[in-house]
Amino acid sequence: MNFKNLFKRKKPNVILILMDGVRVDSIAGIDYYENLKKEGVFFDNVITYAPYTIASTHALFSGLYGNLNGVNGYHKLYSFDKDNCFTLAQYLKKEGYYTEADVIEENVVPAQGFDRLRLYGRKDIDLKERHLEILNQIKSKQPFFLFLDFEHILPMMQKYVIKGRSDLDESYFKEKENNMESYKRFVQLSTDYLSSILSRLKEFGLYDNSIILIFSDHGCSVGDKFGEKLYGVYLYDYTIRCFLYIIERSLPKSITISSQIRNVDILPSILEILKISPVKGKLPFYGKSFFPIVNGSKEERIAYAETGGLGGPTPSPNEHNMQCIRTSKWKLIYNKSTGKRELYDLIKDKDEEANLAGKGLEAENVLWKDLMELSKQLNFKSK
Repeated sequence: MNFKNLFKRKKPNVILILMDGVRVDSIAGIDYYENLKKEGVFFDNVITYAPYTIASTHALFSGLYGNLNGVNGYHKLYSFDKDNCFTLAQYLKKEGYYTEADVIEENVVPAQGFDRLRLYGRKDIDLKERHLEILNQIKSKQPFFLFLDFEHILPMMQKYVIKGRSDLDESYFKEKENNMESYKRFVQLSTDYLSSILSRLKEFGLYDNSIILIFSDHGCSVGDKFGEKLYGVYLYDYTIRCFLYIIERSLPKSITISSQIRNVDILPSILEILKISPVKGKLPFYGKSFFPIVNGSKEERIAYAETGGLGGPTPSPNEHNMQCIRTSKWKLIYNKSTGKRELYDLIKDKDEEANLAGKGLEAENVLWKDLMELSKQLNFKSK
């Protein structure tokens, strides 16, 4: 990918819009999301490091898995390694960008590098109007980096579908089809927000001089697997497989990439567009640019994910106890608390219902070895 033409004009703004908790399968068939693919490159197979926001976004901002950046547990939100990680916001601030974010609560993203970090809190609020006003305030501060956190779907699920039920309430899981219908309605409502934001960028003349990334940090259970009412408990694809749109006028249009990438690949990719070199003396990225794949590379990127639920059958909020390693065909999940393994053929069994672990398949041996080697590598580097 040649970004030479990008630098014949002023520095592009960088805008990240987080569609919190939106499943990749839920946007299929929604006209707005389908038409948005025509604007740039769409990735439908982005594997998040962890199926909950804080660990996922810290991995994205640092280009590092949580074992390396310090945020590898629900209760480790204050453990980000600020001394050894250099974040996306810091890179852009170093390049002369004004940097701002609006998030639901503290520690959704690492704070360093932001000129202003706004918090809108867990309350009823019109995020569309709020974020449109932020665009109005920031439009004169170019080049700018803006991170917008759109948390709408999950609060709607909590209010109208979950209704206080626990992770182990069987009635919820018996209503999966109805839950999914409700969930899709909430996702449909998100198009009004997104279309309004992009329309305002065009109105302000910002759309054609911005790198715009629209992405999900994790998916959401609607009762798919007993024990996980929303997210963060397990490592099935309905929560770890995410999407990413990247829109920038020098990039190709109407391109869908289904090759597997990782959310830790996003930071190195943004830096490649902007021709920014990694700073010296900090932890090197685990992720790498995904533009070779956009250019046609058939490389296989192995993805790693982990979690430790606040609830569910084996909660572990202080340290992740669930691990998985995923290729384009196979996934191996390991629960350190129970010693249980799960192996799924993702081509033949997209819903991950037929556990093939212990069946003597060579794929299990290969993935188990890879998982153990990667675990040692990550643990060693984090010390």
